[in-house]
Amino acid sequence: MDLERELRALRVEWPATPVLASQLRRRRRRWPLAVAVALAAIAVAFAVPQSRASILHFFDIGRVHVRIVDTLPPAQEKPLSVGLGKRVSLQEARAVFPGLLLPATATAPALYLAHGNVLSLVFVHEGEPVLLSELLGGGGIYLKKLAAGSTGIEEVHVGDAFGLWLSGGPHVFFTPQRSSRLAGNVLLWESDSTTYRLEGRKLGKSEALAIAESLRRG
Repeated sequence: MDLERELRALRVEWPATPVLASQLRRRRRRWPLAVAVALAAIAVAFAVPQSRASILHFFDIGRVHVRIVDTLPPAQEKPLSVGLGKRVSLQEARAVFPGLLLPATATAPALYLAHGNVLSLVFVHEGEPVLLSELLGGGGIYLKKLAAGSTGIEEVHVGDAFGLWLSGGPHVFFTPQRSSRLAGNVLLWESDSTTYRLEGRKLGKSEALAIAESLRRG
């Protein structure tokens, strides 16, 4: 038996190569267009708070968890200085936070240390109180925030560090062993295994970023 001759004698209806090639070329041309359309749709959805809330449900930055909800739970607005923890000296704060950052103020603000290695201080900027909290290490989520659709959430950078800017509508702020409260505009970022939180009721984004980048080692 001559296998080669018999194979050559077989009549096989092979598909036309040019048709297949043209189909592949059309598919290749349509693929970048489909990707561009999808990316444009996502960008439009992110611009609408309601659509954004249905796509992105939560963010984690260091030890802070931000979740978007349809309706905020009941909470009251309270002074920024309430429930910050035990007052400590600068030496005690440095013992826990070797990389302690402080604002460039004329008078050294009071320092408070809370459970979970959270250091907080309140200082005055443009006549308004501003709360700075520093959360040391990566020991799990410690602060939680619930934001509704009226709260704007924007990606920012503090130096080389990634951060989030929460502004507009109020959001609810939770910490262990403390009751929830309504929070104002907030800047969040993480650097060198420390999470930073800067809050002020009338604080603008440019002001918050300028304050964050002006912080110095205490």
